[in-house]
Amino acid sequence: MDTILQRLTDLDEIAGALIIGKDGLIVSGALPGDDEDMLGAMSAAVFGSIANFTLQAVHGETQHVIIETHTGAVQFAGVGDLILVITTGPGSNAGRVRIEMKKACQQLAALVASY
Repeated sequence: MDTILQRLTDLDEIAGALIIGKDGLIVSGALPGDDEDMLGAMSAAVFGSIANFTLQAVHGETQHVIIETHTGAVQFAGVGDLILVITTGPGSNAGRVRIEMKKACQQLAALVASY
């Protein structure tokens, strides 16, 4: 999993990446700073709330979430019982990040299936 995160964070658009369980526990992390545990828990709460909302609004299961701010974006993608969280800086190419996340999610799904 560390290799998957390393490949993502090597991209200019991506500032950091986390793989967390839906319970908020860090599986693997590559974020600048020391707040991975807190961000993991908060990320699981945010993704879980949005997933509950989309189910209640009868729009199906949440696959990908983008939260944009004036200093960048945070993108979330569900992978079974895991969540891939990506942070980006201002001016990043959201489409490219989403494509790379999709590739990473496929790799993570294959990796988890092999256990």
